[in-house]
Amino acid sequence: MACVASNFSLADTTAADTSVVENLWSDLRPSGYLKSYLILQPAQGHELLQTDTTWLSQSNLRLTWDDAGLWLKTPYAWEVHYELTPQVSNKVIDTHQRPTSDDYRLTDLAPNLTSASQHLTGQNLDRLNVQLRFDHGDVTLGRQAIAFGSARVISPTDVLLPFNVQVRNTEYRIGVDALRYQRPLGQLGEVDVGIIAGDDFQSSDSAVFVHIKTHAADYDLEFTALRFTNLSLMGAGLQTALGPAGFWFETVVVSGHDHYWRMSTGVDYALTDRLLGLVEYHYNGAGANTAEDYASLLTRPAYVQGGVFLMGQQYLMPGLSWQVSPLLIVAVQTVLNLTDHSAFMTLQMDYNLTGNIYLGFGVHGFSGESIDGLPPALSEASASSSLGSEYGSVPDNVFVSFSVYF
Repeated sequence: MACVASNFSLADTTAADTSVVENLWSDLRPSGYLKSYLILQPAQGHELLQTDTTWLSQSNLRLTWDDAGLWLKTPYAWEVHYELTPQVSNKVIDTHQRPTSDDYRLTDLAPNLTSASQHLTGQNLDRLNVQLRFDHGDVTLGRQAIAFGSARVISPTDVLLPFNVQVRNTEYRIGVDALRYQRPLGQLGEVDVGIIAGDDFQSSDSAVFVHIKTHAADYDLEFTALRFTNLSLMGAGLQTALGPAGFWFETVVVSGHDHYWRMSTGVDYALTDRLLGLVEYHYNGAGANTAEDYASLLTRPAYVQGGVFLMGQQYLMPGLSWQVSPLLIVAVQTVLNLTDHSAFMTLQMDYNLTGNIYLGFGVHGFSGESIDGLPPALSEASASSSLGSEYGSVPDNVFVSFSVYF
């Protein structure tokens, strides 16, 4: 019998095993970032109320693991993100960790590792999912980020734990527990359907959605149907070019335990090679016509469950982003409440010190009529008084940030 020679050897086996171990270690080694903010609210004085200077040191350590490979000959990917958020302040720290009261999670870790009133360390298992990739589409199971909408500043379709405009770190969406299927639709489109699980999978805390993206006649089109926490949302949006400018329009109608209409539209334009400007108009049908009615909004389903956080009905939001140099970016964003004539403005500068290290400086400024017509220094004088405006009672603050990516 002839002997068939083989090119396989023990040396090859050892090399292969070493390669597998090296790849496994590479996958298990976390990446992520450390962001630290020092926020200072200057002292405010008035004959009826005096407020001392308030400072808050807030850090965010995000560790991420992810991998793509082969499992039972089926392409797959997985990701795990874990966050630690230590905070230290000279005042009592607000323990509210998320932007709405509905977390869209089956179960979760304890939100805080420590409970001292001025020293708080929070934690968040923000991603824990596996994605199976098939020829016809992808199935993702577990904690993941889900967001819809085309608007740049306020997206009416973004109702699953949206960020408030005053949040500083918006780099990652907050994860929700879901089973999701995404299938390509032509070259530029997609059909996206899913089930989002709330506390113990109760229907009142969960959601289901269908989201379709397609392209036709130079328009990027989106259609969304979403049932969440006893509310039903039907939405549509488009993006296109208007000459050298970009244009977007997005609208939703919500019905169920609450009924309202929301809409955002705007344009952006490159004024120069380094200067980008945008302006967006937002109509919030869930909001109030007068500042006196703002307090009553907080119990409406739109605000408790529907991801709405703006109090007025009409807003204009201009912004500028200036690439001063390859290492320095300056951005200005303003939110003008046209209902009560108050405003929120943020100015932020970010400088790339070296490699993956960034230094930032920012200002949050607020203007408008305060409680009972008094100046902002009296904003805490009477919690039972009606607000004079949405932003007039909010104190200004400045902050510096330091970020390291690894």
